[in-house]
Parts: sequence; C-alpha cells; structure tokens
Amino acid sequence: MNSLNSLNSLTVCAPDPGDAPTVSVPVDLLRLGESPRQGQLDDSYCRVLAAAGDALPPVVVHSRTMRIVDGHHRVRAAVLGGRREITATMFEGTADEAFVLAVRLNTVQGRGLLLSRSDRTAAAARLVASHPHWSNRMIASLTGLSAGTIGRIRGQLHSEVGAAGVRVGKDGRARPIDGSSGRMKAYELLMTDPTASIRDIAQRVGVSPSTVHDVRKRVQAGEEPVPRRRCSQAAEAVEPERVVPARPRPEPERDVPADPAAIIETLTRDPSLRYNSIGRRLIRWLDGCRRGVAECPDIADRIPSHNIDPVATLAREYAYAWLDFATALEDRTRADV
Repeated sequence: MNSLNSLNSLTVCAPDPGDAPTVSVPVDLLRLGESPRQGQLDDSYCRVLAAAGDALPPVVVHSRTMRIVDGHHRVRAAVLGGRREITATMFEGTADEAFVLAVRLNTVQGRGLLLSRSDRTAAAARLVASHPHWSNRMIASLTGLSAGTIGRIRGQLHSEVGAAGVRVGKDGRARPIDGSSGRMKAYELLMTDPTASIRDIAQRVGVSPSTVHDVRKRVQAGEEPVPRRRCSQAAEAVEPERVVPARPRPEPERDVPADPAAIIETLTRDPSLRYNSIGRRLIRWLDGCRRGVAECPDIADRIPSHNIDPVATLAREYAYAWLDFATALEDRTRADV
C-alpha cells in the first residue's frame, strides 16, 4: 500500500501529502481520527464541499487504524454526496505523529479549513504534554503561535521535561534547559587541566565549544563562570525591575509569521468563497493588501525624513485597525464553538 513517510521524532517538518501517491478508499472503512479541532464539523461547509465533487485534495488516512488524519469535512461531504469511495494518501506512523501532521496541514500548510486560534492553543497544549522535550519555538512554528505563548502554556501545564534535562530545537539539536551545571563542570576542567583544548573539554562535559570559550574568557576577566542571572532564582529576585516606559497602546505579541500567499491560495480554492461575489471580493481585497505590504521595504527607504513620523503613525493606526479586525474574527470563532 502506498504511504507517506512517517514523521521524524525530532522535527516538525511533515511530508507534503500532495506529493505522495494516492489510493481509492471505501468511505465505510474510514474511522474518525483525533482531530485538532475542538468543535463539531461545520455542516454548511460540508455541503459546499459536497457540491464541489472531485475538485478536492485527497484526505490523509492512518494506514494501520484507517483513522482520518486530515479531511474530516471532506469525508463527510463524500457521504452527503452519496459517494462510496474517496481518494486518500496513507500515513504510516504513531498516533502522536499523526496528530502533529494534522496540526501542520491545517495550520502551516493551509489545507482545508484552517484551525482557529483556540484550536491551535489546545493543540499546542497537547504537544507540550506529548513532546515536553520540544522547544517553545519548535512548537510555535508548528501551531502558528508565538514562542512566548507556548512558554505560558508550558508553565500552566507544569509539564515535566525529559530526564536528560534537554529540549530539542527546530534544528533538531538537543540543548540543556539550564546550562549552569555544564558551565561549572567546564570551569573545573579548565582549572584542573589547563592544557586541555576547548573542543576536548566541550566533548567531555557535553556543552558547545563556544560555551567553554565563554567560561574561559569570563574566568580570565575575573568574572564568575556562570552569568549572574543564572546563579540562582533568589539572586534574580532581589535585582530591581527595569522600568519600561509606558506605550500609548500595548503591542500585541507576534505569532510565528504566516505565509500570506499560501493562505490566500487556500482561500481561493475554497468553494464557499470562490463561487460567490462576496468571497471573490474578499480574496481580491486580501491579495491587494498582501501586494501592498510586500512593497513596504522599498517605499520605507524612499520616504523623505520629514514625513517619516506621520507616515509611521498612520501605518501604526492601520495596524491597530487590522488587529481589531482579527480580534473580532477570533471572538466570532469562540462564540460559535
């Protein structure tokens, strides 16, 4: 049976089902999978998909369990349309890997109905619990949330980290959560074996050569091998807080940047938008905004210096208007759940 490659346990780079061979699967053999969506299926959206017929991407099915990984709405649409079979790509991997793929396809790669922010937040909590060794940035890149948001979720769940005390980053490299102990071991070796090379000490301690180099430089300068902020939480607590000047309006935390072109392409393929005037108008409007934003770097370099402040103020006000628009949409999504 044709299959997708399973996900590597140290990466969130899911394979693209669009590049995999497809098979025809009887609809009555499929079982509901663990979807990252919290709410029920949108029946009106399913009816729109049913009217589109075969002009839909294949669903993704877990080969060992025949559970739907991606495409619950499309399967429901096939049932409504009286179809007995549906085109699918088969995925071979664990249940956790299937969930990671489902999140990625409906967030980063923009297949089907995109996950709402509440769905992505719930998915992030699941990933923090199932993959505690993944870094905040790694989970953020998968869910489309910010690393700070993932950090708060991690704190709320009090998830335990791996036994080795490391987290795996987006690049697949494992890094210690607290490097203080490694720095102290490197310091001890530098004192007891001053002829040892930096690379040799790094390998013996399990830290990077740059860390050993920094420890040696700090010691030569008469400083402690561990930066003061890492010495202890108590020492950190007594330090006076830095006063941050108040802003006229709080800045929103930026999520992981999305790909506007990919999202617009997904919206363009959505039958509920492409087959009515309001939907086509929305797509043209959003695409026009995307093109305008793409020109910002070139225009910014050519604005006369005496016009920079008013243009920046206007741009910021437009940004706030877009933020209000996005918040209104997310509030509407939460109200519908």
